[in-house]
Formats: sequence, C-alpha cells, structure tokens
Amino acid sequence: MNLEYFIYLCFINKEEYISKRKYCNIKYKDLMESNKSNMKTIDFRTDFLDLGFEIRTLEDFYSSLAHKIAKNRHIINFYVMMFITDGNGVHEIDFKKYEYKANNIIFIRRGQEHSWLEFTKTKGYIILFTKEFLNENQIKFKDIVYSFPYNSYIYKPILKILNSNYINSYKTLISYLYEEYMMSENPQKGEILQCLLRTLLLKINIHKPMSNNLGNDEQKTLFINLQKLLDSEVIISRNAKDYSHKLGVSFKKLNTICNLFTNKSAKEFIDEVLILKAKQMLINNHCAVSQVAYSLGFDESTNFTKFFKKHTSLSPKEFKQSN
Repeated sequence: MNLEYFIYLCFINKEEYISKRKYCNIKYKDLMESNKSNMKTIDFRTDFLDLGFEIRTLEDFYSSLAHKIAKNRHIINFYVMMFITDGNGVHEIDFKKYEYKANNIIFIRRGQEHSWLEFTKTKGYIILFTKEFLNENQIKFKDIVYSFPYNSYIYKPILKILNSNYINSYKTLISYLYEEYMMSENPQKGEILQCLLRTLLLKINIHKPMSNNLGNDEQKTLFINLQKLLDSEVIISRNAKDYSHKLGVSFKKLNTICNLFTNKSAKEFIDEVLILKAKQMLINNHCAVSQVAYSLGFDESTNFTKFFKKHTSLSPKEFKQSN
C-alpha cells in the first residue's frame, strides 16, 4: 500500500492529513540524515574545508591513502572532476560501469555513489570542490547538480574531447589551475581558483549536447523540476499522476518527457530513482533492510523486498551481501 494513501485512510480530516504528510517528510529527512552518518560517505577533507577546493595529480592521489578508500563503494558530499591525460580505466557511478581513456573528463556530483574499478595505469588530474566553493561567486552554476555536465540522468558522466585544439586548451587551463593551487597562501587565492574553475566549467559547457533528442529548454526544465520533486517527495508517493498534478501538466505529457530523457515511462523513472536511493542505503552495513524499507515509505518490509527484487532480480539482503 502506498504510504500517502495509507495516511489518508487514517486521517479523514484534510488538515490533519496534510499535517501528517508534512510530518512524514520531516521524519524521512531525519532518517536519511541518520543513515547518512553511517553510510560509506566521504566528506571533503577537513584540512581543506576552509578553502573548499583541491586539485591533485592522479598519480599523487593513487599513491596516497585516498585510493584505499576509493576502491570501495561510497557516496561523496562534494563534486569531482577528473581529466585523463594518459591511459584508460573503468569507473562505477551510481552502480553503472563507465570505461574511460585519455582526453576524457569524468564528472561525479555530490550525493552520487561511485567506486574506482580499474585506475592505477591512468594519469591526469582530479579536481574536488564543495558546493559552497562553487556557489560563493558563481551564480551561473548554482543549480549545477541538475545541469550539464553533472546531471547524469540527462547527460553521460564522461565527456570525450576529440578536437586536438580543445585537448591542448584543457591541458593548459588545468595545468595552470594546478600551479595556482600549489602556490603559497595569499588573500586572493580562493577567488583566483574560483575564477579558473568557472572558466573551466564554461569551456566544458561548449560541449553541451545540442541534439534535438535531448529536448528543448521547456522540456528540459519540466524534467529537472520532476527530478527536484522526486528528491524531496519520492518517499511520499510513487504515483506518476501525483507528480503530473504537482507540475501542472497532463499525465501523458509527463510520460512523454520521461521517455524523451530516460527512455522510460514516468512510473519506470520514479521507480528507478527510488531503487537508486535504496541501493545507496543498503551499501551501509549498519542499516537493516527493515530500516531502509521504512525510510523509503514502505509500511511493510516484505513489500519493499518484492519491489526491490522486481527491479533488480536480487532481494535487498542478497544485494547487501554482494556489496
């Protein structure tokens, strides 16, 4: 039974129902925060938190303690960009495997699961930055989590640079960013790095796909608004008609939009979002299956197990054991 419908049955009075609905949202967020503290979550390094930015060569990164953490699946609370200058490898992002090679740029946004599968033979740079560092002076990129290149539902998380002029330009810019970062501390250092990062992101936006297959601006805005709603309300409802009503569009139009960007119906996309949240919680060894079920809005653990197995062919317990 859908949690929202269950609450509705219990509370005939509309105001009491709305109040209870808000309570469930708050309770869900509390549970997610509690689970997050136990999850394999990587925060930005405390010794660099004041700046909120770090750039390292991949060789240095691999040789440090960081790679021991990276070998395991985990969720990050910051943004990552990797520019590969040599070699090839395989990276997992949100439980999907992606191959990469020289002159590729890899993007991982905060809140995503990722792990390093094959990586030791690659060279290049890894750039890490916090939401606060990005937002301080970069108004244009405040919604980057839903924009190119970090919205992995619309864009692939790996950008392939083919033009030799662009390749040289990226190498020069990232090398300069690294040099500025390695310089001694000064009052302007943070702002200089922000300007250089902004320049890098603007250059990356040159490669934003313009294909009609990705829809027009109105269609893209509608899909992103659906994503935002799901981020906060998928716990309350998995009913696609609820979201079409909240977005002020017909159920048919919502289905068309989801199919355009994901090749899935609205219902299938909503289920995909919930399954991803479930997987992220299940990789936490301290989180019981029943706790995950309740946190995601299932009133019975058995219903969650059926839902999860239908979409993954594994029970939640089997998934936990395999990860």
